Formats: sequence, structure tokens, C-alpha cells
Amino acid sequence: MLKDGVILEDGGNRIVVNQYSFCELIKHLLTHYTGISYKNASETVAQSHLAEPISSVMDAGLLGHEYPYYWAMLLYYGEMYWEKGVPAQPDDLTAYFELENSIMRRYHLNDPFEYVLTAK
Repeated sequence: MLKDGVILEDGGNRIVVNQYSFCELIKHLLTHYTGISYKNASETVAQSHLAEPISSVMDAGLLGHEYPYYWAMLLYYGEMYWEKGVPAQPDDLTAYFELENSIMRRYHLNDPFEYVLTAK
């Protein structure tokens, strides 16, 4: 079951993983950019590696390294989707971030990954 608020630590690195919010954001981006239904988007995400438990700071960092748009397009169009005529990233990043923020507000989602710096 996906949930928010999972704290992962590795030495001085700490991250709060909001996997439920992350996957919900991906679903809504899928519906927006590809036109598939929310139900189909939910099934696509549920069958992907994005719905598997995130158990390390490294795994979280790898997922958080890309825009959620990347993960949505990868799930729908497959590897190297940008070679299939799909933009590698949104053409208008300002509009993209406005969309992302709008989705997060509308559905009361948390930031997918919250990096916490620990003082040494």
C-alpha cells in the first residue's frame, strides 16, 4: 500500500518519501498529457516499479532526480520515448510547474520527496 511520510536515512542523508502523493501526481499527469482515463492511469502506475516499496535513500534519489513528467511519459510510451516524437520534457516548464502545483493543491498531495539536511 502506498503511503506518505516514510522517512529514509543513510548516514547524513535523510529523505521523507511521499510515495502515495508521487504516484497520484504521475496518474494525473498521465491523464493530462496522454488523455487516458484516471482508471487506466491508476492501473498503469500500479503495475509499474513506481508502486514498489522505496527502501533506500538512493532509490528515492533516483526517482526524485527526474521530473514526474519523465516517469509519466516513460510509463506510457516506453524507453527512449523522446525518440518517438514525444518531448523529452515539457516545452513550457513554467506551465508544467503550474500544472504540477495545481494538481498537488487540488488533490491535497504532498511534495513527493522532501530532502532533509542534517547538520554535522
